Amino acid sequence: MKFSKPGLLIAGLVLLTSCSKLPNVLHRDIAYESDRLHSTEHELQRSQTALDNDLSQQPDLFKSASPPDEWKARLRSDREKLSSAEKIQFELSELARRDRADSQSRAEQLLRQERQLLEAARADSANVIATADRWIDFGRDVPSHLDQMRHAYEAISKFDLTPVTKDIEKADHDWPAKKAALDDRLNALRQLPKQAEAEWNATEVVRQSAASEKPSGTQLATLVQTDESLATLADTMTRNTAELASLSGQLYDSWDKILTDLDDSRYGSDESFRERIKTVRTHLLDVASKKSETTSSEHWVNVSEPEFRAVQNDLGMAIAHKDPGLFDSEAQTTPQPAGFAYIAPVSVGSNQYGYWDHSHGHSVWTWLPEYLILRELLWNHDYRPVLADEYRAYRSAQNTGRTYYGQSSPAAPPKYGTHGTFTQTHYADSRYAQHGGFSGSAYANHPGSAAASRPESHNSFGNNDAGGHRFGSGAHPSSGHQFGRPGGFRAGRRFGGRR
Repeated sequence: MKFSKPGLLIAGLVLLTSCSKLPNVLHRDIAYESDRLHSTEHELQRSQTALDNDLSQQPDLFKSASPPDEWKARLRSDREKLSSAEKIQFELSELARRDRADSQSRAEQLLRQERQLLEAARADSANVIATADRWIDFGRDVPSHLDQMRHAYEAISKFDLTPVTKDIEKADHDWPAKKAALDDRLNALRQLPKQAEAEWNATEVVRQSAASEKPSGTQLATLVQTDESLATLADTMTRNTAELASLSGQLYDSWDKILTDLDDSRYGSDESFRERIKTVRTHLLDVASKKSETTSSEHWVNVSEPEFRAVQNDLGMAIAHKDPGLFDSEAQTTPQPAGFAYIAPVSVGSNQYGYWDHSHGHSVWTWLPEYLILRELLWNHDYRPVLADEYRAYRSAQNTGRTYYGQSSPAAPPKYGTHGTFTQTHYADSRYAQHGGFSGSAYANHPGSAAASRPESHNSFGNNDAGGHRFGSGAHPSSGHQFGRPGGFRAGRRFGGRR
């Protein structure tokens, strides 16, 4: 029988597929989970033995108390999880023995299920023994634990909410839109001492009885539960107070997280992913006068591969931005050209950061002098004027949840982002560029990617010297509309705001 060339190709592919095997890493993972399965089995057996010993050695301590039955039930449930994991491991061993590539997806799914079962069983059995140990420890030294309960109760009842209350009152005045959210959290904090008092008073009789004689199992259950509850309330009081103070403080900051570099490194078979993030933060010292200070810091951050891939096209852009008057959780996370978020809509005309100046037949965004440092940090010390048409295109993309890369037409190279002409010029010393990152861009060798397509060639209004562009007097002749590259600002330096 003769085969056509396509037929031979298909037959070859089928033969190649049938000869393919599971990746070595899967064989290693299957063997590792088998070892973990045996280890977990031993741990569960030790937990069961420890619980049986505790219950048998001090029967009076647990008499008429319900928790021991609950602990036994939980360990039985953990054994059932282990049994399910054993069945999964058997199937995995069969897949490893057959060693076929078409089993890879099934093997990965089973591995995930087995890991979840083993982790849940190990964590729960350990928690059961820790709880039983707390009972025994409490029963051995009741006076000491009653004293600890008293200290926890007093810490909650005497907790000073005055500082955070003042912070919230100030924030309520400065940011009325956040008043309800802040007041709700503050009121929740004020309820914690009342809750602690109710629990403390409810156990008065039991505490008095336990202080004079050995508590019964039922009494001990009440005391242990109250002890844990008061400790949790004390921790919650401290933690939530700090969180509320942080939330109110967040309202006074605007910030941008600018992606300044990317690094994908391989160490043997392992691959690591990093992002270099420059955080530019402007802190309002006085809301009414808009007096502020700006700081900048920059550091590498280890990220997962999906996080790395998600921003691979956004070098040089703000991958997150937050306005003042918002919580950090309300930050915008759609990547955008750095600095554009501070510009007022053309229809509005101006805001605290600057205004639209009409010169030479164009509308150009002009920054106020007190925010020139912010501008330079956002634009990597090489600001290029933003025209009204470019800003409108940015807002149009933003309103639909898209990232604006500054393309003037579908065929034109982007201006911003990893493949942008601005980025390739101003991030040429990055690790990404040094490792050939820009060479993969479809626009890397575009005729206009360097000098011809530099942003200033599209924004030229008269004088085009290296000192930057000056645009008309406008409505604010004293603001000094100077653009270009000022020298020598260092990351991490603190600058004053309005005077």
